[in-house]
Amino acid sequence: MTGPHGRLGWPRSEDLAFEPELAPLALLKAALLLSTQSLLARNPEMLLGEDLLRQPPLAVAARNVILLSGEMHQALDDYRALLPPAHDPDPADDIPF
Repeated sequence: MTGPHGRLGWPRSEDLAFEPELAPLALLKAALLLSTQSLLARNPEMLLGEDLLRQPPLAVAARNVILLSGEMHQALDDYRALLPPAHDPDPADDIPF
């Protein structure tokens, strides 16, 4: 899976040389994905499509976390889309900058 500008989801060392903030942002994105999966595993009733009023409070709270996580995920994608194209060093160069 590639991101904007042909970048992989995990930043390369070349990417980090020019945009060091990509390392913690990639970890945050991975944590959001793992949190969503964990909350769904803990609250499988969310997958049944029941009315929110019929779901236990823990499942409703988990749903809210997942919804906010989706917004954060989109914000991270938006940030990355605004970065300049990835720096691809010339393979003929000995020094990648």
